[in-house]
Amino acid sequence: MVSKKEIFRKIRILITQSFNNPTEAFEFFDKNGDGFLGKSELIQLIKDAKINRFFSSTVADKMIEGLDEDQNEKFDWKEFKKALKKLIEETD
Repeated sequence: MVSKKEIFRKIRILITQSFNNPTEAFEFFDKNGDGFLGKSELIQLIKDAKINRFFSSTVADKMIEGLDEDQNEKFDWKEFKKALKKLIEETD
C-alpha cells in the first residue's frame, strides 16, 4: 500500500497543479453543491490524484477518520482548509 506521505503528496500535486486555489478545488469536488465533501466525493478526489483505485475507499475512510473534526463523516470548507494545511506541512 502507498504511504500516507505519498498519498498526501499526490493530493497536494493535484490541488496545486489543477486548481487556482483551494476554494476552486473544494467547489470542483463538491459535486452536489451541499458545501461538504462526502465519502464518494473524497473517493473521486483520491482517484483524480492517481492513487491506486483499489485503496481509494480505504484512503477516504482514513481521511475522514483522522481529519473530520465534527465526526459527521464529511468535510466542510473549514475542515478541508485544515486538512490542506496539514497535507502541506507533512509533505514539506
